[in-house]
Amino acid sequence: MSDNRASKRIPFRNNVRYGHTNPPQSISFITNLSDTGLYIKTNKIFVPGTKLFLLIETGEGRFEAEGIVIWAKKAPPHLVRHIKSGMGIQFTRVASELIELYRTKI
Repeated sequence: MSDNRASKRIPFRNNVRYGHTNPPQSISFITNLSDTGLYIKTNKIFVPGTKLFLLIETGEGRFEAEGIVIWAKKAPPHLVRHIKSGMGIQFTRVASELIELYRTKI
């Protein structure tokens, strides 16, 4: 199966604070990143179309971003370790330093 995405996803396991308020209150982690968005692994999801504020923490620093939930899937609590549960976020605003970090890793 080929991946026809315009933007390459890279593994990117880092902490993220996210939520519909700023500063964001929920905490989880990112599993992949592209220059257009990211995937948050979580069972606390927001419905598609929701605007989220993001604070991404890496060894290189903290980066602010905003995005829109494109898709979301919530797994039953007893299956969280076995079924993908989380949200795909498309950036609407992102720190240029985070995009530079992404480009150094692809």
